Amino acid sequence: MNKRLISFVAAAALAVTSPVAIVVAQAPVAPRASGASAGPTVAASVAGIRRAEVAKTPAAPAADTRLGAGKNVALMVVGGAALIIGAVIGGTAGVLIAVTGAAIGLYGLYNFVQ
Repeated sequence: MNKRLISFVAAAALAVTSPVAIVVAQAPVAPRASGASAGPTVAASVAGIRRAEVAKTPAAPAADTRLGAGKNVALMVVGGAALIIGAVIGGTAGVLIAVTGAAIGLYGLYNFVQ
């Protein structure tokens, strides 16, 4: 009964954290360094004489919204691994490892969502 409960909790934790990994993997790629887009532009459709463009000073880079995501994702992965290892070990020691892993994983998930 105890192993079954720990296995269920481990499966639930993996089900919760796997969509996070998919979202991180599907994040948009940074724009090209040259600044040119890959398709047709309005500027390219102008025929005739163009006004000389004034050099613009680049704006300060915006703060990365996912700046602390690496640490939080690492906490979720380590917590999930400890949860599974605790389920494999079994007994009192396994339950302690699994509960600690669940707490670490949930802490990482909480910080990631914030």
